[in-house]
Amino acid sequence: MDTITHGIVGALAGKALFAGRDGPAGFAKNGESRALSSPTARAAIVTCTLGAMFPDIDIFPGPLARNPLAIMEWHRNITHSAVMLPVWALLLAGLSIPLARWLKWKAPPFLTLYAIYALGIGTHIFLDLVTNFGIMVWSPLRYSRPAWDWIFILDLTLTAIALVPQLAAWCYREPGQFWRRSICVWAALTVGAFGTYLFASAEGYGFPIAVAGVVSAIFAVTIFLPAAQGAGFRWTRARWCRAGLAVLCVYIGLAAAAHHKAFADVERFTAAQHLQVENLAALPLPPTLTHWVGLVSTPEGVWRTTFHEPGGAIESTQFYADAQSSEFIERAKKLRDVQVFLWFARYPIWRVRHGEAQQTVIEISDLRFFREHVPDAVAAPQPSTGVSGIRPRPAGFTFEVVFDSGGRI
Repeated sequence: MDTITHGIVGALAGKALFAGRDGPAGFAKNGESRALSSPTARAAIVTCTLGAMFPDIDIFPGPLARNPLAIMEWHRNITHSAVMLPVWALLLAGLSIPLARWLKWKAPPFLTLYAIYALGIGTHIFLDLVTNFGIMVWSPLRYSRPAWDWIFILDLTLTAIALVPQLAAWCYREPGQFWRRSICVWAALTVGAFGTYLFASAEGYGFPIAVAGVVSAIFAVTIFLPAAQGAGFRWTRARWCRAGLAVLCVYIGLAAAAHHKAFADVERFTAAQHLQVENLAALPLPPTLTHWVGLVSTPEGVWRTTFHEPGGAIESTQFYADAQSSEFIERAKKLRDVQVFLWFARYPIWRVRHGEAQQTVIEISDLRFFREHVPDAVAAPQPSTGVSGIRPRPAGFTFEVVFDSGGRI
């Protein structure tokens, strides 16, 4: 999950659970009343937000050490560890007390700060665990990368569910500013919805433009409907955010149920094709609840099928054959960087192609991160030779080893 979404979820949890007594705006004849907050609310919300973002601090050592494999080797490692969570929460709580004094903020008691940081870090670990990227949740005891594959790594639906209740609560905190705030918020969210449509289409994860219109309508109902008869002004910020937190939990639960159904459909596919299965997975695609990709590793290569839930209707099927073993492939496998890549990759595919000046290029790609319609995919059930001079559409997490005409790397 992206760091911004982690921070938004942390702020939602902080406002819902730790912001203390929060009086609603109510009504005043002059229309200038505003909601009241606990003296410790600001410190508690900032604490939970920072705690939820803290684990991603591990993205900085890679560039500083000039390690191009840091995203696989170091990211989601020790700072994302459930084993180390109590240590990080204790350290952050200890640093926050003098910082709050310096800022002249009224901070919650130390044990409360510790609990807030622990929850914030815990939300980060959990939201990374439910994606398909993998997380070293047991480091430093064990460096495996469990991944539950429930939610796409960048899920803007989840982001919106966490963000909109907070924005709605802000709109209703000052009745005199409601219409100006709410119209601006709705317009910004609508622009974001249609911007997401353009971004997703450009990245190969397109969806019908009508979906953006429906999302904009949902935003409008969420923001404006509670203004009828003044109901929204009687809700506290905590109530808004608790409702958002409940919807977020329901969404993640539905994603887990959809994954269970998708995984069963992948198993049915392998049985129908009589495949010799080494590994299989059902991975989410945007939108998470309905669009899925099934990956099935076999001795010959990897099958990739996309389908929709809840019906399980198959959209497309491709087979990616592994290149035949060769001297170059065997030499590439002995390189430490290649071994790191293979430790990270769940569905690696090897290719051999020939470049300029009689170069031989060994290319390894993790099929988890392929987009739709990769050019060298072969429509099922036709086999592929696995050796191609055509370079596929650029995909994330592709490793190349280039040998010159003399066989040197």
